[in-house]
Amino acid sequence: IGRSFIDFVHPRDRNTFASQITNGFAVPKIMLSTQDKALTINSEGSSMVCRIRRYRGLNLRFGIKRSSVAYMPFLLKFFFKNISNQEGKSLIYLVIQTAPYFSAFKIPREILTTVASFVMRHNAQGILEYIDSESVPYIGFLPQDIVNKDALQLYHPGDFEYLYQVYESLIKEGVVTRSNPCRIITQNGHYVKVETEWSA
Repeated sequence: IGRSFIDFVHPRDRNTFASQITNGFAVPKIMLSTQDKALTINSEGSSMVCRIRRYRGLNLRFGIKRSSVAYMPFLLKFFFKNISNQEGKSLIYLVIQTAPYFSAFKIPREILTTVASFVMRHNAQGILEYIDSESVPYIGFLPQDIVNKDALQLYHPGDFEYLYQVYESLIKEGVVTRSNPCRIITQNGHYVKVETEWSA
């Protein structure tokens, strides 16, 4: 209590976190709804994934344990809430709802039986412009870790020849239905196989 939330955000995610708030909520679209003494200000909302520091616990002498700081990925959803206090004064709060992300894999070389999908988009130069947060449990990278990087660096070098063929037919025909499985690198250096639906 009394600490700034950004103190618990991983240093590499702080700029993304700050810009998400300032860009996403500079001019919120406000619709008021009354619930008891609280007014909720609904905006379009915003969300992002960032690493939040884990609680380190206390030792027997009530001092903080001397251990390395660990962070865990969370999905953050932001919205404003307008709360009236006892004097009837209205105060606007930024509310952040969080949900932890866990790896989709429990054992090495696990084959997932449920289909999961996520979206990646890169420009004509091959620079990754967007990857959605649904990818985090599968590849381990947070979107801000790999956006603006060369998309080819994500793929296994052994798949480059096949990817070249896919790009060739994509340019000629404008669409490729579903590709053969390709390998995408994960945050721990291993690869996952994905099937891709390509579009230009």
